[in-house]
Amino acid sequence: MPRVKKKAKSRSHFTPFLRGVIYGLFLAGHTHREIADELVKADGSEASHGSVTTAIQQVQAHGGLLWDGETTADSSAGRPRKTSKALDRQILRLVFKHRGKTLVTAKFVRKKVPAARKVALRTLRRRLGEAGLAWLRRRRKTIVPAEYKTARVKFAKWVLSRTVATLQRWAYTDGTVFYLARSATEKLSSKRGALGTMVWRQANGADALYEDCVGPSAYWKAQGMPIRIWGLLVAGTLFVYIFPEGETMNRWWYAWIINTMFPRWLEKAAGNPDVFLVQDHERCLWSDEPRQAMRDQGVSLLENFPKCSQDLNPIETAWRELRARVAETEPESREGRADFIARLRNAVAWVNSNRADYLQHLCNSQKDRARDVIAQDGGRTKH
Repeated sequence: MPRVKKKAKSRSHFTPFLRGVIYGLFLAGHTHREIADELVKADGSEASHGSVTTAIQQVQAHGGLLWDGETTADSSAGRPRKTSKALDRQILRLVFKHRGKTLVTAKFVRKKVPAARKVALRTLRRRLGEAGLAWLRRRRKTIVPAEYKTARVKFAKWVLSRTVATLQRWAYTDGTVFYLARSATEKLSSKRGALGTMVWRQANGADALYEDCVGPSAYWKAQGMPIRIWGLLVAGTLFVYIFPEGETMNRWWYAWIINTMFPRWLEKAAGNPDVFLVQDHERCLWSDEPRQAMRDQGVSLLENFPKCSQDLNPIETAWRELRARVAETEPESREGRADFIARLRNAVAWVNSNRADYLQHLCNSQKDRARDVIAQDGGRTKH
C-alpha cells in the first residue's frame, strides 16, 4: 500500500479580524468544529479544530470582548522566543568586541556564549539582523597601525584648537592615476568594475556564472596606459597637473611643481601663497628639494600631519568626485591619451563649477574630521 504524504502543517496565524469572528461565533453558540469549518487562514489553509480552541482561549485570557485582537511578543501567540533580552545583548557585545580581530560568525557566537549553544544558528543570525547588522563585504580602507593612533589623536586635538581663519589657509596636495583601456574588452571590464564587487545572487550559487553575475578580471585596474596626475585642493578649488607620458613623481618633479604650478594655483584660488600645506608621507615629498621649494614660495608645511591619515586629507575625497565625472563622460569607443586628457580637464572644470559648494565644504571640514578621529580613538574614520 503506497504511503500517503502528510499535508504540511500551516504556520499562519489568525488575523485580529478572524480572532474576533471566532469569538463572536463562539458566543453565538457554535461549536469549535463548526467554527473551524467556516474559516480559511491568510495562506489559504483550513483552520483546525485545535487552532480555533487556542484562539478562543487566547481571547478569553486577554479580557474577551475588551481585547483588540493584536498579539505581542509577550502574549501566548506563536512560539516562545528562544533568546532572552539579556542573551541578545550579550551576543551583540561579543560581535563588537571581536570584530576586526576574529572571524565572527554565528558558529563563533555559539562557541563563545554557552547560553547560545541551545539556539539554532539561523536564530542567532536573525538576532543579529534584528540588531541592524548584516553580513556585508568589508570596506576597502587601509587600517591605522596602533603606533600611529596616538599621533592622530594628538593632531586632532591640535586642529580643534586652531582658529577658523587659520584653517581657511590650509591647502591639500596628493596624486592619483587613471588608466586608459587598450581594447574594447578591457573597456567592458572597466565598466563592469564600476558596478562594484557585490550583487544580489541566488543563495545556492546556481547563477554564479551568469553574465550579469560575473565581475571584472582581477587585473582590470592595472590594464592600459597610466595617466598620472598631481593635484592641489585649496579654497574650494581643485587644480591638477598631468605628468608627461612615462614620468612618475619624484623629488625633482615635486620641487618643480611647487616652484612652477603652486604659485599660479594659489594666486588664482587663495590670492596669495601664504598657506599651510597638508601632504601624505611618501619619502620623495619630504626630501630636501621640495622642502626648499616650499620655503622659496612661502608655503608652510604642516610637519605634524600624522602618517596613515588619508582620511584627514580632503583631496582624497575630491579625487572621488573627479573619478565619478570621468566615468559619467566615458565614450563608447576607444580613446587615446590626448582625447582622455582633454576630457579629464573638462571633468576638472565641471567639478569646480558644479561641485563648488562641496569642495568648499571639504576644505572647511578639518574640525569635523578631527572630532571623528578622537571619537574613534585614532582609528580610521568614515572620510
